Amino acid sequence: MAGPILVVSPHLDDAVLSLGASIAGWARRDRARVVIASVYTAGPPLDEVAPAMRRFADYPLRCAEDDAACAELGAEVRRLGQIERAFRRPYLTGWSFFSTPPDRSGFTGLASVTRALASLADLDPSLVYVPLGIGNHIDHVETLLAATDWAIAAGWRHRLRFYEDFYALAGAMRAKHFVARAHRWRHWQSPLLRARRLAVILKTIGSRISGPPVETLLDPELRTGSWLVNVPPGADEAAQLRALAHYASQTRAFGGLGGIARALRTYHRFWGGGEPVWRVRPPASVPSQVRE
Repeated sequence: MAGPILVVSPHLDDAVLSLGASIAGWARRDRARVVIASVYTAGPPLDEVAPAMRRFADYPLRCAEDDAACAELGAEVRRLGQIERAFRRPYLTGWSFFSTPPDRSGFTGLASVTRALASLADLDPSLVYVPLGIGNHIDHVETLLAATDWAIAAGWRHRLRFYEDFYALAGAMRAKHFVARAHRWRHWQSPLLRARRLAVILKTIGSRISGPPVETLLDPELRTGSWLVNVPPGADEAAQLRALAHYASQTRAFGGLGGIARALRTYHRFWGGGEPVWRVRPPASVPSQVRE
């Protein structure tokens, strides 16, 4: 019997924001077992957190929202209990979450996240979905590195699949990413045209991105391999939007659920009604196990 589909999510809402329509389709239509493993799900006491950051650090509330959202999709939940970079000393300020260190040694949680992912080995997943690190959020890139390191060490390179981070809605951020830049839209096709508040937020983030190109930090085969894209059938956009409505504490940070919903609908239309999934063409000696 094939193992479950494992979706590795940096934060408690990322998998649903980025791949929620596909997850719902796999779980509801295909009756597949889908497990969402969120990496950064713990933090310091709220009274130690700056007031402006408390909505991100209220993990009891965020976990309750995530429980409801994942139940809406029909997915199981695993939480890895790591502390996101914003709440590890020395604390980051401003937009510095989108500045990555010059090399792997600067990702101070990398070893811990990799060990936490190893606790999921009992799942023996058939496929492992990992964020591409579009947008350069330090937690997303650290998750990408840890998850690919773990899967490759386990002999699961051929099981790796990659989804586009929510930041991929911004054309400027796509243009900076070595994989996503292969598929960009014209201005009139932009998902952000009818989501002006979200557009301003993502434009601001895009202007703050710094650090080495993400591909320079990856395993050599991932860095130089041939990247292929597929759009899994059966995406359930309505279920994804219902699930996102449960993340009330977080959607406000991106300008509100209305703008997010309009942007996602346009993004899905660009991709023919679904969400893109990327993989690296394996060596000829390794069988390709495609289940999208």
